[in-house]
Amino acid sequence: MGFTDEVRQALIDRIGPGKRYSNNKRMADELGVDPSQLNRFLKKERGLNSESLGHILDKVGVSILFGDEPVDASREVCFNLPFPSESEAALPEPQSDDYMAVPLTSPAVAVSSGLIPEDKIEGWILVWRHQESIRFRSNLVAVEVGAGERHMEPTLHSGDIIIVDRSDRDPSPAGKIMLVREPGSNGSISIKRVNTRRLDEDLELIFYSENNRIHPPTTYRLKQDFQGEITHAIGGKVVWAWNDMSRK
Repeated sequence: MGFTDEVRQALIDRIGPGKRYSNNKRMADELGVDPSQLNRFLKKERGLNSESLGHILDKVGVSILFGDEPVDASREVCFNLPFPSESEAALPEPQSDDYMAVPLTSPAVAVSSGLIPEDKIEGWILVWRHQESIRFRSNLVAVEVGAGERHMEPTLHSGDIIIVDRSDRDPSPAGKIMLVREPGSNGSISIKRVNTRRLDEDLELIFYSENNRIHPPTTYRLKQDFQGEITHAIGGKVVWAWNDMSRK
C-alpha cells in the first residue's frame, strides 16, 4: 500500500459511530477542507493537492520520517479517550503532544547504537516531554536498574528506572551519569559517572561509582580499548530517573 492509500485508509478508519468523526461532513469541517474534495478523495475519484494533503496531515497530527533519517527510539502518543459524562465534560483532556512513549528494554540493548528490535521492548514508559531535563530530546530509552546493581547507591537503587538519551554520548563535562560498557563484545554494562583525561595521544575514560570504596574506579583508553569509537564505551546520558522513595 502506497503513502496516499495509507492516508486514505487512515481517514476512513476514523469515520463512523463511536469514532473520531461521526461522518464525512464532520471530518471535512474539523480538518478545514472542502467536503466534496474530501469525499472524492475517500472514494478514489480524485487526489488531493499538496496544500490540502499537508493541511490534513497537520490537523490529524501526522509526522513524516524520510528513509535516510535516523529513527528515534521514543514514539509519539495518541490518547483514546472514552466519551465523557456530563459531570466530566469540563475536565481538561490530556494532550498527546505533551507526552512521548519511551521503550523499556535491557541495558544490553539500550547501550547499542542501532534500532531497538520490537521483540526486545519489554514495555513503554509515558514521559512528559516538557520536563526540563527531557525537553528537546527524542532518542530516549528506559532501563531498569538491575538486581545487585549497587554502583550508584544512594543515588540509584535496584528497581529504579532511568531514562537514557542515546544521542548524548559525550562524556564532557566530567561527572555525567551515563550508561557505560566495558571493553569487548561481552563487556559488562553498568551505570557510572564518567570523567576523561588526555593521555599519550589517547583519551582516558574513567568510570566511577558513588561508593568508590566498594566499587573503585576503572580506567580505559578510547583508542586502545574501544577502537576509538565512543559509542563502544558509552550508551548515553542518564537524563531522568524514577526512584523508590521508600529507600530514601
